[in-house]
Amino acid sequence: MPNAQCPMPNSPCPIPHAQCPILESNSLKSANDLAFLEKAIEKKFRSLTAAVGELVMPCVPAMLDLHMKQILGLLQGLGINLTPAEIDSLRLSIAKRLAEGFEASPFSRLVFKYQPPTSTQGLTSGLKLTTSILDKIGIEDKYNRWIKTRSGPLFGSHPDAKVMAIAATLTEPSNAPILDVGAGTGRNTMPLARRGHPVQALELTPAFAQQILIDAQKENLPVGVTQGNVLDRRLYLEQNYYSLAIVAEVIPHLRDLEQVRTLLAKMCQAVKPGGLLLFNVFLAVDGYEPTDKVRQMAQIAWSYLLTPKELASVVQGLPLEIKSNESAFEYERAHQAPEAWPPTNWFVSWSTGRNIFPVEEQPPVELRWILAVRN
Repeated sequence: MPNAQCPMPNSPCPIPHAQCPILESNSLKSANDLAFLEKAIEKKFRSLTAAVGELVMPCVPAMLDLHMKQILGLLQGLGINLTPAEIDSLRLSIAKRLAEGFEASPFSRLVFKYQPPTSTQGLTSGLKLTTSILDKIGIEDKYNRWIKTRSGPLFGSHPDAKVMAIAATLTEPSNAPILDVGAGTGRNTMPLARRGHPVQALELTPAFAQQILIDAQKENLPVGVTQGNVLDRRLYLEQNYYSLAIVAEVIPHLRDLEQVRTLLAKMCQAVKPGGLLLFNVFLAVDGYEPTDKVRQMAQIAWSYLLTPKELASVVQGLPLEIKSNESAFEYERAHQAPEAWPPTNWFVSWSTGRNIFPVEEQPPVELRWILAVRN
């Protein structure tokens, strides 16, 4: 009776199991169908297997497809195949999380977690899926973590060669005050002050600002320290005062052209006419137009970038005239003392754009030193 079906599937059966022709037929079938048995035993195995874990990824809204590929591949590897409707729902949830995380901070991470619906259920019961955002922090908090987890000079123990070369062109140091924006641990501030320049160090991270102040007091150097954010409109800087303003490794942490414009405008107010502004910025090569994926990954890699046209647009209308534009990597490598090169173990890959594009070939983006005069 290969096609026999029980006439009373939902009622008590009056026929003893031993005499039931349907059960006898099914028993004979299962006993001779090895593939059927294999699937059954695998199902039992999966019912006793639990999966618990998480996938942590950077929040890159423009790379939603890659996020989904990673997640669905992981689930498929566990034997969980979502329906089209479930995939669409998950995609909407992930997209919302990515936008939320990226807007909050380039350091945000998407956390995708999977676990059994209850502690006693295995994979045959499916998985409970959740998403959340981790590390919605700013650069100040990021650097505070560096202090706790890293040893040695965080940004190098020697000043930038370009900074010292430009400072050397100034008149009598005592009459040439310098503003050091994003002073970090003072690797440029201290050598400039030792030359005799009055230096005002502006630093976002309190621990760094405090360290500069302590070190300057030990050597009785002409250093003033301000802890604050250069983009804060309430932050006061001496107007038309400085012979040179240095903005090293700051713009790579910014997030849009408006912030760059605000920073440069503030420098124009602080530097006296005829004074100099030296800053570095990641620039794309002429003719290369970064995609949204590249621009978002650049921010995540601490390498916010501009095209040459965008740089011209943020400078337009400001009393600034760009005098030189050169590779920071090439300049520093050529002019640093052997014991000072490279400044850190991350400088080479970072300054050459390989934090964005980890390739052997030269990426279409690199860190550039820009020198401008304040008209």
